[in-house]
Amino acid sequence: MNTEDIKAILNRIASKQHTEDDITLLEQALVGYNCQIASQLGKYNVNIGEGKDIHIGDRIYNQWDKEAVEALVKAIQEASGIHQNTQGGDAAARDIDKRNIYENCTFIQLLAKDSNLGNLSQEPLKDLDFSDIPQESIRQAYRDALPPDASVWNLEGNNITQILQELNEFRRLFEFFNCLSQDESLPEEIRNKLSNTAKNIVSKKHPDENTNKSSADFFSDKEGLLESYLIATLERCDDDNEQFLLNAWLIIDDSVQVNDLSKFTSLLDKDEQQQGTLCKFNDIPKQLNKFLKTSLRHLRGKQYQLIVEVFLPSDLIGTEVDRWKIYDPIVEEITLGIKYPIRLRSLERLDLEYLDSYLSDWYKYWNKVKTVLHNEPIQELFAHLEEMETFNWKSLRSSLKEKIGLKVTCAPPKAKTKELFKAILTATTPIAIWTRCDIPNFDHVAAIDEILTFKPLCHLCESVRLTREKADAQTEEHLGFHLALLWEDPHRLTPNVMLELKTPGQ
Repeated sequence: MNTEDIKAILNRIASKQHTEDDITLLEQALVGYNCQIASQLGKYNVNIGEGKDIHIGDRIYNQWDKEAVEALVKAIQEASGIHQNTQGGDAAARDIDKRNIYENCTFIQLLAKDSNLGNLSQEPLKDLDFSDIPQESIRQAYRDALPPDASVWNLEGNNITQILQELNEFRRLFEFFNCLSQDESLPEEIRNKLSNTAKNIVSKKHPDENTNKSSADFFSDKEGLLESYLIATLERCDDDNEQFLLNAWLIIDDSVQVNDLSKFTSLLDKDEQQQGTLCKFNDIPKQLNKFLKTSLRHLRGKQYQLIVEVFLPSDLIGTEVDRWKIYDPIVEEITLGIKYPIRLRSLERLDLEYLDSYLSDWYKYWNKVKTVLHNEPIQELFAHLEEMETFNWKSLRSSLKEKIGLKVTCAPPKAKTKELFKAILTATTPIAIWTRCDIPNFDHVAAIDEILTFKPLCHLCESVRLTREKADAQTEEHLGFHLALLWEDPHRLTPNVMLELKTPGQ
């Protein structure tokens, strides 16, 4: 018998048209070899997975034998609505009738007719054993995943099939599996499976977005780590150059890019979250240190790689963010940029009028970045600015066309920084690397080229961090003290801006 023959028998069982020969043949096929079958029976999907410890209802069978096959027949017929009352009869039938009969879904997956999980049921869901997950954990993830106004009062919290169907109707399956994967009371192996299921759901629903995974930036060799981001914005208060407004958010895991605002956790106190926190320029490092401490509390007990992204106005883009000091429990104070990769971002790119005019081109250039992320940076794809005496921003903008990045091997004068970034912003160039200071008798071109080609492009921010770490270990002048990196991913903006970019009704 082949798989199609078995599927035909299953369909006859579902419609109660099978014969004794069908049952005999099915038993022989299941006993004879380990098989794996996914079949559409009426409006339900039924998966028969290979292996031992076969789960049917509340019963576990150690092998395919007559009793297990009879239980399978009853389960299929129950799933297809053939038997509405199975309280009489043998133990298998009584097991089938229990209200939480499908609490364990490793063996039979029941999914709604119009479910977009049809294809997924064969792969990511087949290895999930919900019986190993406490009901309270399932109910909590269920409540957290549903929209706040969802009408769910009549659902039974221990019916996993009904939960999956309800979540699917609300298009909240990803949120459910994502929430469940972050439940620290569950074993790590189960959490990893749940996390992979969430990623598979997104990749099935948004195949194009799957190529936008931020893991391509930096995490390709960091398997198992959460892709965490501390995102901060620094804005001047109106008519007051002394006061600045800070906002900050944590993304605990950005491994799957999905336009979901729930991935942002505000790092401000509740009474500040609407506007931000006010401070003077010299107090900004202390505030960032506070945001960092709050982020680390959220990440406590997790494995992660944390990147700090700071949005600055163009005229402040030369701020030595990487040189700011942060608290350390052992040495009390360390330099931010040697502990965490730092990415500078342009505050102007969060302006809605800018996005209306330039976002489409920005996406185009970022897509080009993604095609070469795992390659050694191609020098032709980086425009080179090595002197500022004859600098003209329009000329630079023209030279940035079809380039993914800019390398500046001379320190831009403060008076020309704004014009430099006018070229970068209008060209929508995603990456720029430059030195903030000219070191005498030092070959800046060779040094920056070495950083660019040291590892594939996706590791550039880590290469910059390593350069800063080397500088921190010595006292003489070093490029690592002055190196700055701009890295502009248009798919990772602040939540207020992402909300504006959402299509009405999403």
